[in-house]
Amino acid sequence: MATLLDPLRTYPYRYRAAVLMDDHKETEAIEELSKALAFKPDLQLLHLRAAFYDSMGVSAEAIRDCKAALSLDPNQKDSIDLYNKARDPQP
Repeated sequence: MATLLDPLRTYPYRYRAAVLMDDHKETEAIEELSKALAFKPDLQLLHLRAAFYDSMGVSAEAIRDCKAALSLDPNQKDSIDLYNKARDPQP
């Protein structure tokens, strides 16, 4: 309902994505975040999608989203840490 009333608010997309990840619906969670990112490049959304990709083992996509997040804020520690983790996964 929130996205019907104000489709440009990113919080409902972020919340739905988190619920979908909790339900092990990773692809749907990524799609939900991608919808919001299509109209608003947002640091939190990019970082969250990168974290979802990383948890799915899709390092290339996680790295891409981390780079995009860091282009918005090069000092964002969580994105830097996730970038390094995705770039150099431990066996």
